[in-house]
Amino acid sequence: MVIVNTTCSIVCMQAHRLEEEKLAFHEAMMGRLIERELRILINDGVSQFRVGMNMGVDIWAARRILRLRDFHFPHIRLHCYLPSETQANHWPELWREPYFDVLARADEVLILQGRYTRGCARRRNREMLKGSGLLLAVHDNVAEGGIDQAISYAESRGIETSVLRPLEGPDVPARLSLYSMSRSQMQERKSDKLSKGRSAVNMAW
Repeated sequence: MVIVNTTCSIVCMQAHRLEEEKLAFHEAMMGRLIERELRILINDGVSQFRVGMNMGVDIWAARRILRLRDFHFPHIRLHCYLPSETQANHWPELWREPYFDVLARADEVLILQGRYTRGCARRRNREMLKGSGLLLAVHDNVAEGGIDQAISYAESRGIETSVLRPLEGPDVPARLSLYSMSRSQMQERKSDKLSKGRSAVNMAW
C-alpha cells in the first residue's frame, strides 16, 4: 500500500471503560495489538503520529510509539495534542505519572487552551485530524462520544480509518480492516451481533 500522507492520528477508549484491577493485563494485551498496527503503518510509510493523551489507552499507545522510536524506528515522531494545560489536574497518580513521562519524551506537545472547558476535547480531536492522512481508532464498538465524533469527522474529510476492537471475543478479528472501516459498517456489525445474540437466546428457550 502506498501512503501519500504520512501522518496518522490516534483516538482510543478511555480509562473508565477498563477494569482497574486488570489494567496491567489490558495494557499488555492492547499494547501488543496497537504495536502490531503501528509497525504495519510505519512499514507502509507513516512516520508522524498524533495522540490526544486522554486518560486510558491513548497513553498506552503513545508509550508504544516512543518505544518503537527509541529502539526500532528513529525516524518516527510523536506529537501530543492536549485539549488544555489542566487536562490531567484531577487524574489519579496512576495515570498522571505515565502521562507526564510521555509529554517529557514526545517530539512535540501542542496545547489547545489554558483551562479545560466543555467541548475542548472535541476541538482537540478536530485539530489533530486536520492534515492527517489516517485515523487509527481503538474502539470496543460501544458508543463513546469522542471516538464516534472523531470517526465521523474523519469520514467527512475523506480520512481513511482503521478500527481496532481489542475487547471483542477471540472470534472477532482485532484488526477489522485496512483503513476502510466506515461508521455505517460499524453499525452493521453491531446490528449483526445483536441479532445473533437474540437468536442464541431464542434457541436456548
